[in-house]
Amino acid sequence: MGLFRKKCEYCKNKIDKGKELFRDVKDPVFVGTREKAFCSEEHADSYEREMEEHMKKPRQGGGCCG
Repeated sequence: MGLFRKKCEYCKNKIDKGKELFRDVKDPVFVGTREKAFCSEEHADSYEREMEEHMKKPRQGGGCCG
């Protein structure tokens, strides 16, 4: 029964218990890092690269407050 299986942060596929790879990565929503589950080293590396690129982009203001 896969009720409490983790999902890979990169590909969103479910990971069997005991086979997940945990890594502290930067989450753009929070300050600092969070531990996230990945299905492979390649997906963890890809996620980190994409987050670095995402954080480099200048933020454009929108809405009523800028």
